[in-house]
Amino acid sequence: MGKCLFAEIKDKDRKTLFEILKNGEEHLKKRVHVLILSGIHRYRVSEISKIINLHPNHLRKWIHRYNKDGIESILNSPKTGKKRKIKENLKKKIIEIANIPPRKLGLLFSWWTLHKLKKYLEEKNIVEKISHEAIRKILKEANINLKNVQYEEN
Repeated sequence: MGKCLFAEIKDKDRKTLFEILKNGEEHLKKRVHVLILSGIHRYRVSEISKIINLHPNHLRKWIHRYNKDGIESILNSPKTGKKRKIKENLKKKIIEIANIPPRKLGLLFSWWTLHKLKKYLEEKNIVEKISHEAIRKILKEANINLKNVQYEEN
């Protein structure tokens, strides 16, 4: 069996960690909570995983990162978890575009695919970045199947 991993909390970081736990952003509170449970209370990663409800690999990553590079590595690393929801006005715009024949927009194809719609949305700066899977979900929510779209003749 492998050796147990614990955060090696530095004395100079204790006050900062408890301050973040009290007043910090939610994603930072989770990380700090992991460090405190690991480094001060000596909980094992498997136990912390059950308490925090996160995969042990995330916890190990945060503990290793803290032990190697200190508190700044925890505070400045990207957020994890579910991304922000797409706003309703953007969803409406995506649905609107999906219902417009591509040729009417000057494109050289007659039918949308998720990948072509993604490319168009990003090239026209309607959205900075979006996955074709996010587009699929938006269209499914609106009961639109790109294979069955009937464009109106004008």
